[in-house]
Amino acid sequence: MLLDRGFYSNEVYATIHDRGLVYMTPVPKYEDDYEAIGKIKSKEGVDAAVKHDVPFAINGELHHTTGFLYVPATDEGADGNYAVFVTNRDHVAPDEIRHVTNSYSRRWDIENQYKSVKAFLPKTSSKDYRVRLFSFTFAALLYNLWRLTDYLVKVGMGRDIRSPPVVTAKTFVRAVGRYLREGG
Repeated sequence: MLLDRGFYSNEVYATIHDRGLVYMTPVPKYEDDYEAIGKIKSKEGVDAAVKHDVPFAINGELHHTTGFLYVPATDEGADGNYAVFVTNRDHVAPDEIRHVTNSYSRRWDIENQYKSVKAFLPKTSSKDYRVRLFSFTFAALLYNLWRLTDYLVKVGMGRDIRSPPVVTAKTFVRAVGRYLREGG
């Protein structure tokens, strides 16, 4: 589970761990880790590190151990220019740190896409779950059709797939709306 900073809590981690799931989340404030970051910076050719077997306690008793991952921050405003993550993943090797933390970065692609689906949601005040489920399903379908259309246009034009949309969401929704009105 890739969690955001708002879930940084020993109780949350204990609950997730008790269910046999693996979690990873950024550490919101990590003044305690400045010493570890300083050691990383002092070693030539090293820019990432992992601290294994960090105890996590509930009510003063050890619940499980975690690892803290230290990587250069991609956010320029980050304290100490490092990002610190906590995970209960089994022994992360030093050569795996980048791969593990990059998976967290890719999480934002999904978050952003989910937010984009909201632009396709029809307006409704219905509290009937069936209407709301249909609305969300229809919005997700429109979103996926828009992404497919934009992808095919980019391929046809020889454009990079990750470049900004050629067919904007607004243009796509207008075209679909116009087609549906004309079709009756």
